Amino acid sequence: MKKLLLMALFAIVAVSASAQRNINIWWGGNVSDISGDVDAKSEFKALNIGVSYTAPIDDKFDWSVGAGWITKGVKHWSPGYIQIEGNGAWNFYKNSAGKVGIFTGPYLSFMATKDDAEDVNSVDFGWQGGIAAAYSFLTFKMGYEFGFCNMIQEVDSKSGDFFFRIGVRF
Repeated sequence: MKKLLLMALFAIVAVSASAQRNINIWWGGNVSDISGDVDAKSEFKALNIGVSYTAPIDDKFDWSVGAGWITKGVKHWSPGYIQIEGNGAWNFYKNSAGKVGIFTGPYLSFMATKDDAEDVNSVDFGWQGGIAAAYSFLTFKMGYEFGFCNMIQEVDSKSGDFFFRIGVRF
């Protein structure tokens, strides 16, 4: 246990020692939809929280990796997912106080709560993209996710989500 805590401490110190570190804690919401053979009404979901780490590749490009709790689904169905995502970003505006850019990348979600639904897939894999901005210690991200996996087994039912995230970076 002591070795694990010591390794975690070294990892935190290594990330903190980075000259351009950017750890972001965020909250957000989304409007989910299921396309295909399912007739489901969209509904706003506001239980999305997570953390991400962003690092520069050069002056114009960043990469980021993050994890969060994402509530997806439609009216009367709100499954919760643990989602891991990786993105690349092109910052078309950047100065010492902030930046604005576009991002894209894959995500992988594992269903943690299925909300009494039957015959649902527990894994969702897809692609996301959108616009991101940061100013001082605040961040904003808005985009769209499209799932490649069916939400309901053996039924054409791919997920799509418009999302936003507001965060604080350290």
